[in-house]
Amino acid sequence: MMKKLSLSYILIFSFLHPIFSQTVLKDVNEAIELVRKNNPDLQLSRQNAEVQQWNVTAAKGTLLPQLKFTTAFDYNFVLPTQLIPAQFFGGKEGEFRSIQFGVPFNLTAGLEGNVPLWNAGLKQEVELSKANQKIGLLQTLVLQDDLSTQMARLYFATVFTKQYIDITQQNLANTDSIARIAAERKEKGLIDQLEYNRVRAARLAIEDVLHQNEMAYQKNLNQLRLVAGDSSVIIASPGPLSLQEKEHILSSRYLKKEGGGEVPRLQLRAAQFSLAKEQLKKEQKLRLPTLSAYARYSEQAQRNQLNFLNFNEKWFGIGVAGLRFEAPLYSGRIRESGIARARINADIARRQLDNEKRKYDSETQDLLIAYHQSLNSLQINREAYQLNEENMKLVLIKYKGGILSYDQYLNVFNEVLNAQNKYLRTLADVMINGKLLEIRNSY
Repeated sequence: MMKKLSLSYILIFSFLHPIFSQTVLKDVNEAIELVRKNNPDLQLSRQNAEVQQWNVTAAKGTLLPQLKFTTAFDYNFVLPTQLIPAQFFGGKEGEFRSIQFGVPFNLTAGLEGNVPLWNAGLKQEVELSKANQKIGLLQTLVLQDDLSTQMARLYFATVFTKQYIDITQQNLANTDSIARIAAERKEKGLIDQLEYNRVRAARLAIEDVLHQNEMAYQKNLNQLRLVAGDSSVIIASPGPLSLQEKEHILSSRYLKKEGGGEVPRLQLRAAQFSLAKEQLKKEQKLRLPTLSAYARYSEQAQRNQLNFLNFNEKWFGIGVAGLRFEAPLYSGRIRESGIARARINADIARRQLDNEKRKYDSETQDLLIAYHQSLNSLQINREAYQLNEENMKLVLIKYKGGILSYDQYLNVFNEVLNAQNKYLRTLADVMINGKLLEIRNSY
């Protein structure tokens, strides 16, 4: 019986295990790769780019010969009547005889084909479709770039919030030690109620900071999961040593490399400018004449009764083939207004491209300035952090030994908190700005 129960538990666990599987992100590169793969908005953008590809196929199809089958059934419930002079039928002059034309039932079936021989507007439509396809692909790359930047910020925000939690837990442990010592001294009458209350209030303040950091961590993690498109994501937060190692890799990389290939944002603006120019060409080519060939052949059955399946009755054929030449002469200034509008749009797209280049260069320079500044400050803040950590250990020993007062301990503790915050903020700035520069220089 016990063997059966054990086997049942094993089977149940094996089925439930995949449900609780989690995606563990070891570094920011894995986070960015995940968002590029799973983000729902990015997947929709890729599908829209596929639609643009089919639009190119449809535009090319308009230049190929078109063939279609047509059929029509007509029921003439009132047939046309014409008065014919009766003398044609041996009657008297001046008299008329009514003649009814046609039959009630008509069935027509045929083939119709046409091919454009010269149509500059249709050819230009193909170029416009190709330009739109390129824009669709670049829009996907721009969205991917923006999401990568957003994920980098969220990843490091989550990681460093976890670092804050770890440090705050250590601070809380130190405060707990002080609180225990203060309680013992109060029982012995060595300190008054005021100092004891101050110790407890400081301990509660640290505990509140810990809860706030935990809440911030969960919010950052939830936002990261939303952008990643994966609700099971967790982060294997690196320790301080691995963070410092990454920091040195970043500094050596970006002190040597500045600038890269043209980024998707600028490529998109350039493609939009190209599209505007192609639209201007189309409007200009719509002034040109067009030439096409066409051919139609059909057969028609005319019946007084519904007996179209009687093949002994005759079908009458008709065929026509020819060329159609069309030249626009006057369109009420529609063509002129279209050309003027397209020319202005092209000028707007050119200005937007120039403005985007200036904005991008300025943003990159700001990132480089912020990165180098935070890198220069990091060594100072790290050394101050290490010194304050040593001071914290010394002040705990001295306070426990009764050498220092609580006010002296509190002064050192506040200095430690300030050093911790400065170091983590500076380290976060180095990591975030460095990764953003890496994303920009990857093109």
